Amino acid sequence: MPRTLPTLMLDDLITNAVQPCILVDLTLTTGVIYIWSGIGTLTYSGHDYLGVGSLGTLGDITEGTDVKADGTTITLSGIDPALLNDCLNDIQLGAPVTIWFALFGDGALTSITKLCVGTVDKPTIPISPDAITITLAIENRMINLQRASNRRYTSGDQNYYYPDDSGFLHVEELGDIALVWVP
Repeated sequence: MPRTLPTLMLDDLITNAVQPCILVDLTLTTGVIYIWSGIGTLTYSGHDYLGVGSLGTLGDITEGTDVKADGTTITLSGIDPALLNDCLNDIQLGAPVTIWFALFGDGALTSITKLCVGTVDKPTIPISPDAITITLAIENRMINLQRASNRRYTSGDQNYYYPDDSGFLHVEELGDIALVWVP
């Protein structure tokens, strides 16, 4: 379902000269990296966001009335080929990502709202002789609803999670019983 913008953000859009920007909190194996779509360093909420300027792009973020897991992508380009191994080792699948939409004016953020929360999925890394581009697929947390639970309807599986439960005690026997239907 579509969201409404916070009142402060609407007021900033109407009354101030502001520019939109994107902030991303991306968790890697070495820690959380904070980046934003501008140039230079931006401090917000006690974190220093590094500006990636035109080297970073964000894919489409869609919302709708259907219950489905729509994802997006984050792309960083212009990475030195000598850093490829470090980049590959630092990507953590399933790590949390938060994407913020903010308004920037007079050298500071004027208002901010959470745009998307997800987890890192498979990276795509096209390599050229001059530079590397890394595209991370960001999946919505609802994608977990589409994954198999890997649970079994057996007494052993049930007792692993609930040791005192005997609800599945006779389930294994049902596979060996020959039932005859008599009308």
